[in-house]
Amino acid sequence: MLRLILRIYRKAVRDIGLPLGAWIGRVYLNACGARCGKNVQVYGLPTVHLRHGSRLVIGDGCVLRSTSGGNAIGVNHEVIIRTLTNEAVIEIGSRVGISGGAICARREVRIGNDVLIGANVVIADNDFHPMSADDRKARRDNIPALPVVIEDGVWIGADSYVCKGVTIGRNSIIGAKSVVTKSIP
Repeated sequence: MLRLILRIYRKAVRDIGLPLGAWIGRVYLNACGARCGKNVQVYGLPTVHLRHGSRLVIGDGCVLRSTSGGNAIGVNHEVIIRTLTNEAVIEIGSRVGISGGAICARREVRIGNDVLIGANVVIADNDFHPMSADDRKARRDNIPALPVVIEDGVWIGADSYVCKGVTIGRNSIIGAKSVVTKSIP
């Protein structure tokens, strides 16, 4: 009896729950100001904060996974996408998978097509705080920011951190728990 109930539940989630959740996720992304392509799949709601005038583009067939279901090692938090200035741009190509990662742009983050972003990866084009000790406590206007570019076919392993000014070349693999401070050919 229990097996039958579990089978019915799984079928209901698959046939009704996930499509409804994905639809709600796309509506939410659009309401946040994102421009979404076709067939964007959203599992659990991401956190999206876009400054007025900034831009978030999510390509066709992307998957944003904010829940541990479907990810072998789970995720530590929901997908977080945030712009910190009115001029910031985040462009995510087609068929990109993100599991519980965070993307934060003060200036520009561009992700190509067919990119896999492992669980809990952080991609940031800035240092989040000024470098000067005196400025760190109060000022937020002179924070270093350099564009981040992740080219087509890249795989970034779980728990990695991609720093400002980095370009990761086509089809590169970044091992789990890496800190990427310099460009990768």
